[in-house]
Amino acid sequence: MEEVGRKGAFEPEEYARRRRIFREAMREQGLDGLLVTGLPDLRYLCGFSGSSGLALLLPRSGWFLTDFRYREQSREEVFGLRTVIYEEDIGRALRDILLRTGVGPEAGAEARGRDGGEKAEGPAYGDDRAWDRLPRVGYDPHALTCAELSLYRRRLRGLVSLAPLRAGLTRLRSRKSSAELELMRRGIRVAEEAFREALRDLEGTSTERELALGLDYAARRRGAEAMAFETIVAGGKRSALVHARPSQAGLTGAVVVDWGVVLGGYSSDCTRTLALGRVPGELRRAHRLILEAQQRALEAVRPGVRASVVDRAAREILEKAGYGKAFGHGLGHGVGLEVHEAPNLSPRSRDILEEGMVVTVEPGVYLPGVGGVRVEDMVMVTRGGAEVLTTLSRSLDPSDY
Repeated sequence: MEEVGRKGAFEPEEYARRRRIFREAMREQGLDGLLVTGLPDLRYLCGFSGSSGLALLLPRSGWFLTDFRYREQSREEVFGLRTVIYEEDIGRALRDILLRTGVGPEAGAEARGRDGGEKAEGPAYGDDRAWDRLPRVGYDPHALTCAELSLYRRRLRGLVSLAPLRAGLTRLRSRKSSAELELMRRGIRVAEEAFREALRDLEGTSTERELALGLDYAARRRGAEAMAFETIVAGGKRSALVHARPSQAGLTGAVVVDWGVVLGGYSSDCTRTLALGRVPGELRRAHRLILEAQQRALEAVRPGVRASVVDRAAREILEKAGYGKAFGHGLGHGVGLEVHEAPNLSPRSRDILEEGMVVTVEPGVYLPGVGGVRVEDMVMVTRGGAEVLTTLSRSLDPSDY
């Protein structure tokens, strides 16, 4: 194994804050360590944006493990953790680190307290601590495959026990810092500017696929590192398909456009419905109703409110109008390093909104054989209620953009 240097993307204080959040979760669940394997969780914890890596967080030290492919990238990105480039088996590398840091009954007493990292960030294992049980290292069961879990259990047998977290790590990322919010606002601006440019470039013969490609291209030209998901463009009867893929069909009727960008690892998510040609009267009525439903939901957003209550506020409007069965998905979801993350705004959600969360509010109506409409905005939960981060018009008329 070879240790290499480290450099952060955010300010050092931001990464220190995140390590404290993860360590607090460790303490609350009675854990002696934490394996971080999900790529969004890794990026949150230390800044790594590659596709292969793992972090081991202990009460007063932290380690990032990756292979030769990411030697140089880890030098540039990883902050706050000691980086190890492993040569063969990541499980063996983990075991070696645990032995070196004095974790577990097999570790030599001399190793305890000699990890060399983050001395002031958490309670230490005492140098004379006698392990009368296997230390418990937590992992997110949603971010670890059965094969990976089996490997780690074999390699770490007799040293630590692996325990699934009661809740996934995504919940620890749900409250955004001011630095995260600033980055997300910038991403939203990029997405909105790209949308306006794509609309300006439309021609009478443009297809769904051409609009989607034009939007993606405009976003990448403005600095987006990727699209947050495959851009959705669907018009006419196809707009009733909630997750339609753009086709070669011409743009006609009510056209639903759902898109988002990734900037600095953080996603945005927005949907607008446009009238490009004749829109059935029923869909125009449905559009007015979803705007009313969205406004009612926005009025319900505030810290301490159950996410299901916000969903209910919007759903009641559509149910009273006879469109309850035409709105079959949840009202929204959290957005951050993943485009879909905690909290979940749906009828069965047990999540409670907290200040600093960023969520979508996206009611929709989908009528098979007729078409569909949806409007989606990103919203921050503030002490005073909902702050809508999206600035685009919600009009059906493309000229309003």
